[in-house]
Amino acid sequence: MRKKIIIRSIILIIVLLAFIYFKYIFGWLEFRANNYTPKEDKSLVHVSKEQYSKDSLSLVSVIRDRIKNHQEPYTNAIRVKEKLEYINDSLTKIYIDSIFYSPDFKRVAFLVLVENENKKQYKGMTRAVADGWEKEGNLPFEGTFFDGNCFIAKNENDIFKSYYYGYSFSNSRTYKENSTALRNACLNHREDKSEKKTTYNVDDKHFWNTDDWDLIK
Repeated sequence: MRKKIIIRSIILIIVLLAFIYFKYIFGWLEFRANNYTPKEDKSLVHVSKEQYSKDSLSLVSVIRDRIKNHQEPYTNAIRVKEKLEYINDSLTKIYIDSIFYSPDFKRVAFLVLVENENKKQYKGMTRAVADGWEKEGNLPFEGTFFDGNCFIAKNENDIFKSYYYGYSFSNSRTYKENSTALRNACLNHREDKSEKKTTYNVDDKHFWNTDDWDLIK
């Protein structure tokens, strides 16, 4: 009997860890191929699965704090009875899609997807009005939508200080749709030498030496 209890406990722990992994750390080794970063310029940084998982959970907390404090880009709100109701709240689901590391592991670029119920967009509306909006091509009343954003962060004594880097895709109906669009934006730049400032892909080794990192205070 005792042996069965131990086996069941081990199975339960494995199932729980798997749930946490796929719910919050989805994206491990899921990076999409990049067509534009030259092979000789690719930043190939190997990180252990344990470190990646640990950092992913820390970054979930970073985004949770941003949402709680309505910090950019989580300022999306609607007005209900003269009061602002924020779309992103404590019930928002957070997914760390991908993390890119600097060679010294002290800086990261990371892609985040958040999931919310479509109903949040229709809060304060009657169902009839919401149905009318849906017929005009807006998100359906039922279901969920995904927003994706790119951030950069510095790791200072295991505390991440983040900055919203600017790439953003909103109101996608599936995780894959948003993830694909966000990764393509961050990984598929063509170099434009006519610009005064070159923007590098986040998997380019030159990316870690740009002045963008001065934006993090």
